[in-house]
Amino acid sequence: MNQNIVAIDGPAGSGKSTVAREVGAQIGYSYVDTGSYYRAFTLFFHKIYKKENPTIPFSEWIKNKNLENEISKISIQTEFLSGGTNKTILNSEDVSEEIRLPEVTEEIKYLAPLRIVRDFVNQCLHDLGDKYKLIMDGRDIGTEVFPDAKFKFFVTASIDTRAERRFQELVEKGVNVDLDQLKEDIAKRDKSDMERKIAPLRMADDAILIDTTQLSKNVVINMILSKILQS
Repeated sequence: MNQNIVAIDGPAGSGKSTVAREVGAQIGYSYVDTGSYYRAFTLFFHKIYKKENPTIPFSEWIKNKNLENEISKISIQTEFLSGGTNKTILNSEDVSEEIRLPEVTEEIKYLAPLRIVRDFVNQCLHDLGDKYKLIMDGRDIGTEVFPDAKFKFFVTASIDTRAERRFQELVEKGVNVDLDQLKEDIAKRDKSDMERKIAPLRMADDAILIDTTQLSKNVVINMILSKILQS
C-alpha cells in the first residue's frame, strides 16, 4: 500500500482541486494538477499543427499523426513552488499559461482518451511519485494511476450545485455565462467521463465518498484531513 499518495477523484466542478491544494499544504504533500499533463501533451501537438498550418481541423489532423514516433520528443515535468502552486514544464519551457489557452482546452478531448497518451501521463506521475509525497486529483487516480494508494477519496456534488459554483466563479471574473447551459455542459462531461472506454470515471471500491452538495469547502477539507491523520 502506497502511503505517499493521496488520490482525490470525482466529476468536473466538484471542488477537487481546491480541496487537494489545501489538504496537501496542511499535511506536507505536494499538489499535482494531473490535467496539466494532458494539456501539455496537447500543447506539444497544437504547436506542430500551427506550424504546419494544415487546411483540415485539428481533430482530423491528429488522426494522421503517429503519436508513438513523436512521444519520445516529449518531456513533461512539474516544478513545485511554495503555497501549493506549481509550474508545468514542457521540454524545459514553462508552459503554465499556454496550456490554458482556449485552443488547447478544445483540442485536449482528442488526445486525453487515447491509451498511448494516458500511459505516457501515468508514467510521468509514477516518476513523480517515486520522488515526492503527492496529493493529486483527477478521474482515475485511485482506480488506474495509483490503485495502491492508501488514501482514496471520491468527491462529488449534484449537477445543480456544481453548475452554480462554476457560475459564481465566472461571474466574479466578469464572464457572461448562462446557468442552464453550464448545467447542460456538466451533464455532458459527466456522461463522457463515465462512458469512455479507457479509464472511465468511477469510484474505487476502497475510496471514501464525500458528497459536497451541502458542505462548505472547510468542512470537506477537515473531513479528509481527519481520515488521513487517523490512519
